[in-house]
Amino acid sequence: MTADAEFDAIAAAIAEARRAVAEGALVEVGGLDAAVVRMCDAARELPAAERGAFADRLVELAEALDGLAADIARQRDAAQRQRANDAYGQEGTR
Repeated sequence: MTADAEFDAIAAAIAEARRAVAEGALVEVGGLDAAVVRMCDAARELPAAERGAFADRLVELAEALDGLAADIARQRDAAQRQRANDAYGQEGTR
């Protein structure tokens, strides 16, 4: 698989995970770390002239992963609030 195809596949997986989280699903992201490591390793093998564009794509992936992490954190926080509400009721109702 070419580097561009690998970047596109990782970006698509991140986008799909974000859609799933937005719909309330739990997602498994275990394979993303290995894919990103492969891309970082590939960067070391590039000629100097190609590194800038490659680094830009890595930054895009990092930003997308940060967005996914924020989505997952919001999902977790909402679930914790819901569990607290279920256990203790809404504030002020007792």
